[in-house]
Amino acid sequence: MKYPHNRHRGLQPAFTLLELMVSMTVLALIMLLVFQMLDTTQKTFQSSRARASTFKEARVAFEGLTRRIGQAMLNTYFDYQYPNNNSTLKPTGYERKSDLHYVNGRAQTLLNGGNFSTHCVFFQAPLGFSLRPENQALGSLLNSWGYYIKRGNDNDQIPSFLSSYDYADTSRERYRLMEFRPPTENMEVYGANLRSRYTTDWFTKQIHLNSAGGIPFSRPIAENIIALIIEPKRSEKPGALVLAPNYEYDSRRFQKINNPRDETKHQLPPLVEVTMVAIDEASAMRNEQVHGSLEELVTPNLFTNVATYRQDLGQLEKTLIDKKIIYRVFNETVAIRASKFSDPQFLR
Repeated sequence: MKYPHNRHRGLQPAFTLLELMVSMTVLALIMLLVFQMLDTTQKTFQSSRARASTFKEARVAFEGLTRRIGQAMLNTYFDYQYPNNNSTLKPTGYERKSDLHYVNGRAQTLLNGGNFSTHCVFFQAPLGFSLRPENQALGSLLNSWGYYIKRGNDNDQIPSFLSSYDYADTSRERYRLMEFRPPTENMEVYGANLRSRYTTDWFTKQIHLNSAGGIPFSRPIAENIIALIIEPKRSEKPGALVLAPNYEYDSRRFQKINNPRDETKHQLPPLVEVTMVAIDEASAMRNEQVHGSLEELVTPNLFTNVATYRQDLGQLEKTLIDKKIIYRVFNETVAIRASKFSDPQFLR
């Protein structure tokens, strides 16, 4: 029997031209999405790496600042209590005393004006800093120490052997985190008059001496630090009593307000919450070029009351975002190891 010839019997199944075009289009779209994802990932990585490198100086300065605050000490002791602090009269009992001093608060107030921003802190700690070779092996020498933010140019940082005329056009106005660190042989926390026993302006005199061309007891440790907020605390537990409602704490405040039962008298705060806000150099440079000089980014009404800390920080962040300024906020709560804060009812 003869079967009719089927001319399609030898043909193999295959894709049509339309199917190939659709497949190639889908493949191209997938490859495009993959390349876009890789490009976005690479840019994010490079941005994060550049951001970490940009704020490396600020991070190192913040770690050093918090570590040294945690080493603050007062070395308290008990001594005779005299009526009206008159040592010629018969003592009436004993009271806690200290020759050392811890103080933090608004820089404009504590440093008597000037181009100072937000808060500052000053204290004594066994940091062992000395310029005398015979003392440098003694690692626990007592030093006065402190931190504050100063706004100004960097003319005073140009080495003396370089001509200031040649570098006049390169002067940069910046916010700088300053570290106050006189060597142990220049520590002036003790009053010149032993009858007054204490002095409360030992850091102010030395800082302004430096700005007037004296011994350089302060040095910049980080640039573009626009805010330093320091809040002493009793505890981090919710509902704990606020220790410094206006961010002000002074272990010798009792002298100024004449209150011998002040709870801060010769006591270190148990905790100190430190917040630092830094901006990048490109933003600072652009800000200076646009406004002719560095614009004030932290208004004086911010960070004056601990109850509005979150709102103040949010307002500052909004200002920086609106001005397209890249910034970073550092925050840490430091425990002061030497603090032995006692209840006010036991103060004498």
